[in-house]
Amino acid sequence: MRNDPPREKSPERLSFTRTVFVTVVAIIVSWTVTSICLFVLPLDPAYTEQFAWPTLTIATIVPFLVAIPVTIVLQRGRLKLERAMRELADVHAELERRSRIDPLTGILNRDAFLKQVNQLRVEGTNGAMLMIDIDHFKMINDQYGHMAGDEALRGFAGALSQAVQGRELIGRLGGEEFGAFVPCEDMETAHQAAERLRLAVNRMIFTPRPGILRRVTASIGVAGGTPADTLSELMRRADLSLYEAKAAGRDRVIVHAAA
Repeated sequence: MRNDPPREKSPERLSFTRTVFVTVVAIIVSWTVTSICLFVLPLDPAYTEQFAWPTLTIATIVPFLVAIPVTIVLQRGRLKLERAMRELADVHAELERRSRIDPLTGILNRDAFLKQVNQLRVEGTNGAMLMIDIDHFKMINDQYGHMAGDEALRGFAGALSQAVQGRELIGRLGGEEFGAFVPCEDMETAHQAAERLRLAVNRMIFTPRPGILRRVTASIGVAGGTPADTLSELMRRADLSLYEAKAAGRDRVIVHAAA
C-alpha cells in the first residue's frame, strides 16, 4: 500500500514587493488628495504656494511611515492564517488516513478494505477473495508474549504488502485474520496470487526473542465470484476454504470447490 506524498509547503516570508507596492499606492493617493485640497479649496494663492511643498512632503512621509508597518502586520496575519489552514488540512488528512489504516500493521483496516473491495466490484471488476490466517498465532502469544505477537502481525502484514501486485488489495480483518482481493478473470490467477502471498510469508524473518528465529506460515482460503455475488457470500466461501487449509495441515492454499 502506497503512502500519500508529503504536502508541499509554500515559503512563509513577508513579500518586500507587496510592501513597496502598497506604500507607493498610499503615497500616490495621499498626494492626489492633498493636491485636490490645495487647489480646489478657496485659499489665497500666496498661501497655497507657500504651504504646497511642506504639505506634499508631509503627504509623502506620513503614508510612508504608516503603510510599511501596516502592510507588515497584515502580511504576518495572512501568513499565520495560511499556516493555520495548512495545519488544519494536515490534521484532517491525518485523521482521514487513520480512519482507513490499521494502527498496528499499517495496512487497510477492515472497514476500509471492504469498502475498497466493494467499490471495485461495483465498477464491475471480477476477482477472488482471499482469507489469510497466521498459523498457530495463539502459540506465539502464549510462548513469547503479546508484544512478540504484535511484532509477528506487523511482519506478516509487511510481507503481504510487499507481495501484492497491481490492483490487489490487502487488509487486516481482525486479530490474526487478514484479507486480500485479487482482480482476475480465472481462479488459476487467484491461486497463483495466493501462493505468492503464502511464499512471501514463509520468507519473512521473525525473531520473537534475541537469538531465536521462528518460522511463520499462513493458511489461505480462496473463493471467486462475479460482481453479482454478495461480498458476504464471497467471504463466507473463502472462509470455508481457509478452514479446509487449516484442517489439511496449514501452510497451504485451498481454492473453494464451487469457484
